[in-house]
Amino acid sequence: MKRLSAKRRTLLLRGAALGAAAALLPAPLGDATGGQPRRNPVGGIKAAMVPPVIVSLADYGGVPGARAAALVGAFRQALDDLAGQGGGTLLVPRGIYDFGPCTDAASLVLCRDVHDIAISAYGALFTVTTTANVMPNLFYFFNFQNITIAGASFADAGFHPRPDWRGMVCVGIQADRPSRGFMLVDCYAERVVSLLTSHNNAAKRRLLSNIRVHGEVRNAYYGVNASFISKNVDVDLVCHNVRRAVIASALRNADIRITVSSTPQWPGSNGLIALICGGASVGHVDNVRITLAASGEGNYGSYVHFYHQGDEPGGAIRNVDATVHLDNAARATTLFLFDHEAGFVKASTARVWDAIALHGTIAGDFDGRVIANPSASSAPGTVCLDRNLAQRAHAGHSWWCDAT
Repeated sequence: MKRLSAKRRTLLLRGAALGAAAALLPAPLGDATGGQPRRNPVGGIKAAMVPPVIVSLADYGGVPGARAAALVGAFRQALDDLAGQGGGTLLVPRGIYDFGPCTDAASLVLCRDVHDIAISAYGALFTVTTTANVMPNLFYFFNFQNITIAGASFADAGFHPRPDWRGMVCVGIQADRPSRGFMLVDCYAERVVSLLTSHNNAAKRRLLSNIRVHGEVRNAYYGVNASFISKNVDVDLVCHNVRRAVIASALRNADIRITVSSTPQWPGSNGLIALICGGASVGHVDNVRITLAASGEGNYGSYVHFYHQGDEPGGAIRNVDATVHLDNAARATTLFLFDHEAGFVKASTARVWDAIALHGTIAGDFDGRVIANPSASSAPGTVCLDRNLAQRAHAGHSWWCDAT
């Protein structure tokens, strides 16, 4: 990513934070095994570099219609067998795999210390029904190397998208030693808390790396939670009715590509894509590229949220190139929001926003703001709009600088 010149003028922003909320209407589950419009596959399992060993889940009793305990046991036995052979591919036959009701936050298929394994699940739909305010993880990978899940679909009949954290995390990842190389390819999720969530904390933020997510998420809370991943995150999602497409604390070396649409019934958030810095000790945000194409109602306080959190005075969000293409988003309020919250949104901050380039286009009616910053920063830094956006954002202001 090209770093912006330090000679460019500092962009001093002013504005007011706006939230967004909408009443929830029930949305029916789609037929995730084929009835929903799907993205074109990108090759999926062919991209996985694993040994040539192949086993089928059906050989271990994991077949559509089997009970939850049998499905969990089949996955564990199959993955154990592959691990004993140095890795390989697990084939999941087409069909619906119902893991039944979930009343706690347990991980159903727990995978520890696995490496060089691909799960090919094209045409397979994994379902649960969450019946309490919990977040079960269907698959949970703790310490791993070179894992691919391709073609899998997920749905939770008990999901609720308001912030009571009710619903399935399709895939959770965590590490207490260096773990790298996790791919979700051609995956689909509907009515879930997230397709992928990193469960690492700030103390272990350097242990996860090289994470790739490609697929489609509909009627969900998150697309991806990529918090505390040390480097190399690639997210390519089509989203419809998600509260957040991507949320990430201390994100570094990332490329995020999102296409999103929304309806007025689905609740929004203060940022569709949220880049979070919780302070210098927690981890800076650095070297992130975002490309977002948005249409529909736009129930979001912003499309890209540059979000400082916590009381610590130090912390930086820098080297970010963000592009938003907005098309007939009738209720859009702000494209880019910069603020610092520590119990409340601070009027001023010593936190840093620097070397940030903002690009985009706006089609159709738009009465919102291109840019807002309720928390004025006293730290040196440069935030620049391209000429096209500057024309929509009070182009005569003296703080405008050219990001083209």
